[in-house]
Amino acid sequence: MSPERLPPHLRSDLERLSQVQEMLNNVVLRRQQYEIQLKEIESAINELNAAPDDVVVFKSVGNILVKTTKKKALEELQEAKETIELHIKTLQRQESLLRKQLDDLRKKVQKELSEIRGEGGA
Repeated sequence: MSPERLPPHLRSDLERLSQVQEMLNNVVLRRQQYEIQLKEIESAINELNAAPDDVVVFKSVGNILVKTTKKKALEELQEAKETIELHIKTLQRQESLLRKQLDDLRKKVQKELSEIRGEGGA
């Protein structure tokens, strides 16, 4: 059946299905990007924890490196880690809700399509 011959409510549901799928893809991509950042921060924290307390540490500020202490660098990394973990949790909740919405919409569209096919074949 061509898209033009579908009932308006079904076309609307298919459009919504496409939108929800795109939103889900965006949320998954953002979550994955945050997870990569989290791994980098955890790696930096592990390296600093393994270093002696008097190690010389530099942090990147814009286009320059600024000298800091190990303690201060660890505090900043821990704060960044907590912030990123919150972002990840938020995105995971959004992802879960979108997956449920997508699943519900798919079931609804499949049911409507099977009803249309049933009517057309009778």
